[in-house]
Amino acid sequence: MDSIEKPDKEKLQKNASPTIPRLTGNEAFHFFVSYSSLDSSWAHKFITKLETDYSDLKICYHERDFLPGKNIIENMVDCIQQSQKMLLILSQDFVQSRWCLLEANLSVFRYCMERKPVIPIMLKPCQVPLHLNHLTYLDANDISFYEKVIKAICTPNHLMKHSTLVPYQLSSIYNGKTLMTLPCINKDNLPSWKLGTFSSSNIPDPLKMVIDDPEVYGRAINILNGVSSSKCCFRYLSCRITLCIILLILTIFLSAFAIVSWFAAQPDSSKLVSLFFMIPFPMLFLSMSLVALVVNMMCWARRSKKEKLRELNLKVGEANLILANHSVLIGCETINKLSFVYISLKECEKVFLDTFPDENPSAEEMFRSAIIRYSSSYACCVANKHFPLSEVEEEGHMNDGLCFCQYVCLQMRNNRWLGDGMGLA
Repeated sequence: MDSIEKPDKEKLQKNASPTIPRLTGNEAFHFFVSYSSLDSSWAHKFITKLETDYSDLKICYHERDFLPGKNIIENMVDCIQQSQKMLLILSQDFVQSRWCLLEANLSVFRYCMERKPVIPIMLKPCQVPLHLNHLTYLDANDISFYEKVIKAICTPNHLMKHSTLVPYQLSSIYNGKTLMTLPCINKDNLPSWKLGTFSSSNIPDPLKMVIDDPEVYGRAINILNGVSSSKCCFRYLSCRITLCIILLILTIFLSAFAIVSWFAAQPDSSKLVSLFFMIPFPMLFLSMSLVALVVNMMCWARRSKKEKLRELNLKVGEANLILANHSVLIGCETINKLSFVYISLKECEKVFLDTFPDENPSAEEMFRSAIIRYSSSYACCVANKHFPLSEVEEEGHMNDGLCFCQYVCLQMRNNRWLGDGMGLA
């Protein structure tokens, strides 16, 4: 805020004085500024400073310039269309409230973004919305913040493409972006072996930009919620410990019985020699058996959890059949946490159709099977930006990392197509 209240005016005047662009056509404002009501105090001081220093600058904001009688969406659309640029003051409250209003009329908003530069200002740390995270934002705490804002405002729109502030781009730029992670709703005090429940009632805010139908999201999540936890009593640590104690007592009893029986069957003169040479062997055998049983029982939980994760990943693959139409995939690294990534599979599906035109099963069935088998582990790789597989020489459909068809191709080369389908699991 200091940079706003005390701009270095002399320094600005020594450099070439910025020229405010002329308004043309139906333009009534140089930029439309959108902000959260919780940030209105900062925003009003910022706007007042701009209008005081540059009297020719026409700024639009909702408290002053929205027309009575129109709903807020109509006013926002009209003001955006009449402005040369859009300036967004980002904070967590803006992302949760104000940004949702911009999303409400997404078709018009996208139309504006394709033709008007967007200047994001990071006022408070927050998760940048999906369709803004390719832009370089201006930090309100930067000592040169005010000068950078003026430069961006005064740069003609047709020159903005040469700067780090660029207009809205096609969805392919978001391939590989992590949208969010979603923990289960009952994660507190949840046993390690028990599967949590994921909320399917409302679409989380970070997903609303790409999934606009609550029924679609609900159907996908309910597939995962259909996976049941283990019913075996060994899931409880107390049961496994009790069984191990019983096995220990049984082993000691059998060992004592073997010793007594051995002494009863041998002559007195050979008892001591037999005890010294023969008893250690059955004792060793029984001890090793006991250790094997104990280890097996104690590792039951880990094996069960791994098997349950394998089952859950296949269910995630079924859910991804639904979400892939919205360019979203779910990755499941643990039984109680999901990762959502933005991935467009249209080009990868085309590769399947071109590569297996006359196969039986059909290319469409093979692609569906690949999504069920590999999409969860692939989404985890994308979310972690880590692909623990050998690199491929062919160019894929994603700039940063392997695309889905490349990933499946590598799995097939490793003869994993007929395996458990879990890829890296």
